[in-house]
Amino acid sequence: MIVQWCIKGLSLPGGDEARALIDGQAGISSRWMLKYGRVSLSEFAAKLTEQNLDRHVNHFERRDPATGLPFCEESPFISLSCGTVERDAVAKTNFVHTARHTALWFGTQFGTQREAYLYTCWVLLAPRSAVSVPGVAEEVRDLNTYRRYSPFQTEGEVTAKVYVPATQVRGCEKWTWDRAGGVLRKEWEYLNPHFTEPEALSNVRDLV
Repeated sequence: MIVQWCIKGLSLPGGDEARALIDGQAGISSRWMLKYGRVSLSEFAAKLTEQNLDRHVNHFERRDPATGLPFCEESPFISLSCGTVERDAVAKTNFVHTARHTALWFGTQFGTQREAYLYTCWVLLAPRSAVSVPGVAEEVRDLNTYRRYSPFQTEGEVTAKVYVPATQVRGCEKWTWDRAGGVLRKEWEYLNPHFTEPEALSNVRDLV
């Protein structure tokens, strides 16, 4: 297993709500868990499928024919930014897409919101695909494992399942987007007093 640092960018009403996610120790939840609350192991098995993972990554807002709802409203997966490298073979150049840049892009709702809240956390990754296993995340950015083309590969995504425990969330940062000046500023950082460092585990891997 690999320990992977990640960042989750969220658009929230304000700092109180952002800090409450830390203080309440609820962790980072999928939309499915936020909608239905506690779920059984059998429900895990029914939702954690390769088809649903593909929907989450590539068809997030497409409506489900069975329910008529966009898949994003009931996805059991959580998109986390970890960064990645894009290779341009023609230009013979590698381009780094950092985790923080991607998280800020999502946290500001693609540049439409003034504030973004970034949560740094860690998850466990399996060395290969294990979609049906709730406790490990999927490294969908890895082209050696996920070889099907995805237009979103450069987002450097690792996908957690159902929720990220609060003890794996190091803290929250508030960033402000000055659209006129084109500048992002870090306003404050709020640390989780109950955070558990992953150093007790081996193979800790940092952000790109």
